[in-house]
Amino acid sequence: MEFKLNDYHRNVSDEEMINDVIATAKRLNKDSITADEYTENGKFNSSSIRRRFGTWKDVLILCGLDIAGHNFKCIITKDDIVHEVNRVANIYQKDSITRKEYYVYGKYNSSTLIRRCNNSWNQVLEISGLKPVQNRNFSDEELFAEIERIWILLGRQPMSTDIKNGISKYSLQSYARRFGGWRGALEAFVSFINVDENGLLENNLSEIIEERSISSNNRIQHRTKRDINLRLRFKVMQRDNFKCCMCGASPAKDPSVELHIDHIIPWSKGGETTIDNLQTLCSKCNLGKSDLL
Repeated sequence: MEFKLNDYHRNVSDEEMINDVIATAKRLNKDSITADEYTENGKFNSSSIRRRFGTWKDVLILCGLDIAGHNFKCIITKDDIVHEVNRVANIYQKDSITRKEYYVYGKYNSSTLIRRCNNSWNQVLEISGLKPVQNRNFSDEELFAEIERIWILLGRQPMSTDIKNGISKYSLQSYARRFGGWRGALEAFVSFINVDENGLLENNLSEIIEERSISSNNRIQHRTKRDINLRLRFKVMQRDNFKCCMCGASPAKDPSVELHIDHIIPWSKGGETTIDNLQTLCSKCNLGKSDLL
């Protein structure tokens, strides 16, 4: 099962984009639509459409949709930034906060604050009287693990705008320095995932692992390891649409949902760590299944 990125939309016509915004609003039975609503329900990302036509207000006007009731512009002063960033820092009781930490409790979009402060998060911290965040070198594995976490949380391919909005614990610049840009980071991640074509790499098929069954005295010979590596975990979740196979719970709908990978035939009963014997379960359903075994 080869995993691929979404296609670029560079060759999409203006008419196709506009028609999709209109169709999305109609599908939602609304005479107007916010950028977030469109991103969640439309064919394209709202940021792609804004880059094509300007502001979201311009998009709505072109589509003949209602612009009343929208807050298209938020004017943030330096005092607003200082007050807001310090408010969040006080919640953590820290003299410095990362963009990810601000994202949890912040009132404004972190990318808006950065644009007001010379495109630097450390500059935001400096004018707020806080200490700068110390950068360090991250390994490819750390960056891939974070991309996986974000992908699972959103239930879709992450966009550069998601990273700018502070959802990642690493900055967009961190990915760009390593991979040449956000698209390069996604391509490297996909290549990393697809190395494991059969869902068995790093499970050492040549190594026969003997593990005593919990429920009997008979030895069970396994041809795979019990541990599930990042590649295989992500492929299983991607196949299952990042949802629990039992109840349909998803972090994209409820951030408190925690997804696990479960052996359908338990490891202790001879089940192997292969993609066909694995499923995505939320923590509640996984615990419930364990109680029944």
